[in-house]
Amino acid sequence: MKTPRDPGVRSRTARVILTSLAVLAVGYTVLAQLLAIVPVSWTMWLLQTEVTQFVVLVIGLFRDTLGIWNLVVAVVGLVCAVLLWRPRRGIRHLPFWLTVGGTAGTVGVVTSTALLVASIGSLGVGVSPLLPALPFTGLGSGPSRTVTLGTADTTTLQADLYLPSGTAPQAGWPVVVSIHGGGFSTGTRGPNAYTGFLPEHGYAVLDVDYRLASSTFHAWDTQVTDIGCSLAWIADDGRAEDLDPDRIATLGLSSGGNLAVNAAYMSADRTLTSSCSPSGTPLPTVRAVIAGYPAVDLTGIGDATAIARQVEQWYIGGTPAQYSDRYRFTDSANHITADSPPTLIYQGTRDHLVLADRTRGFVDLLTERGIVNRYVEYPGMEHGAGDTNGTLTAAADASRQLALDWLQRHDG
Repeated sequence: MKTPRDPGVRSRTARVILTSLAVLAVGYTVLAQLLAIVPVSWTMWLLQTEVTQFVVLVIGLFRDTLGIWNLVVAVVGLVCAVLLWRPRRGIRHLPFWLTVGGTAGTVGVVTSTALLVASIGSLGVGVSPLLPALPFTGLGSGPSRTVTLGTADTTTLQADLYLPSGTAPQAGWPVVVSIHGGGFSTGTRGPNAYTGFLPEHGYAVLDVDYRLASSTFHAWDTQVTDIGCSLAWIADDGRAEDLDPDRIATLGLSSGGNLAVNAAYMSADRTLTSSCSPSGTPLPTVRAVIAGYPAVDLTGIGDATAIARQVEQWYIGGTPAQYSDRYRFTDSANHITADSPPTLIYQGTRDHLVLADRTRGFVDLLTERGIVNRYVEYPGMEHGAGDTNGTLTAAADASRQLALDWLQRHDG
């Protein structure tokens, strides 16, 4: 009878470990690179159930968060596969196919990384292909303080205020209203790629909360007025915090991108109201907008995927056929006017939640209407474009630099 110290037992244990590592690393690498290469239209069948769409999104988000570390995972998988492969056993055995897959996956990682770095380099911003230094690491410290914006119905709205160090300019710090994403029904304020970065460059950040949608509370017309509440607070109480109400920009991600665009455009044409102020209260005008992977066309994506269908039911309350007026209100194109502020939008080309072709259509309309805009696509990247999960990826770093440049050009 063999004991645990027997070389044969140790050999089999080592082989099991190598096989497990190879299967996990190679399988992940191949799937992640396929999702970066294959057009989203080819994978629409995977997006028709919440489980499969969630899996697709998680793989893409994990890939984008790992950044250059994908190459480490790919090489580990390939090395494990090579150590397992014994040519005399024939090509039908698992190690051979793991070696083939590991080789293809490694080539895919190198190619996609090179394409991303080249794309970012063409934007005129510096880029390091070695980011992130360490995945899932924090992007900054907490806020200077938390403030109360007001009361909307019975809900107290709060925000985190991030202030630059040093003495404020005479007019006060320019301020960026940061609006989190979460499909209009989840999420909360908290540190992101911008909350620590922008104050380092002289911009205060007001990271706001808003009332979330649910199966019984359809927030299609209230969330944007909650953003209006934050603008009213800046006008009324911002001076005491050394904020300049004449230099306000909005910045939003995903569903927050929709709110950032709509609030800014509605402030420009004086149709925005505040949920926590008396009727008729004048609000400041937003001078610039930054929107990451924004859900600007809910009508166009409402029935395209499983998660979008849930957004239909919770945020809007039903389908475009049932509530065409509500969709007209939430779709950003319907708020474009000649006074709409300069708008920067960025997105991954392989976004399996907010479809990039709908965003491109919105940007084309901005250009047609003469609105100053810039649209940046990151090749092969998923929803989040690398700036989720508290990690400073190459794309997240590029987006921060683009945002800072946009603010310095257009914040008034």
